[in-house]
Amino acid sequence: MKHLLSALLASCLLVSCASKDLERCAPGTPAIKVAQAVECTHKDGKFTLPAGIYQPEARSAKGIYYAAPERLKTTGIIRKGHERGGLFIAKEGWQWAWTGHPGFEVDENKTSILKKRGIIMPTCYKFEPYVKYTKVKSR
Repeated sequence: MKHLLSALLASCLLVSCASKDLERCAPGTPAIKVAQAVECTHKDGKFTLPAGIYQPEARSAKGIYYAAPERLKTTGIIRKGHERGGLFIAKEGWQWAWTGHPGFEVDENKTSILKKRGIIMPTCYKFEPYVKYTKVKSR
């Protein structure tokens, strides 16, 4: 019984400290410009991606998280209908909207005692329509 509990505790510790695939963008990563606000629909509701320059905040093996120039307008009542978020652009070209703080998570959660990071990943939303954007020089 002791060995079972020890094994269970060890596995929980390893899972809770598992490395997440998220890091800061490389210097020189271009920003993107969304020319006009886009109202998007996803399975749980609607939100509006504002027009403006979206700065690269974090990257994963699948793509880049771009932070919106202002909070996303949502249909929710939490945070007065405004969420911090942006647009995720995958290497293959597909898009998801996200809410959360990926840059903060990367900066604040360096490593654990086991040299792993425990990062709270942004919440992603598959949505329609496709958002047109152009790449621009990052600040």
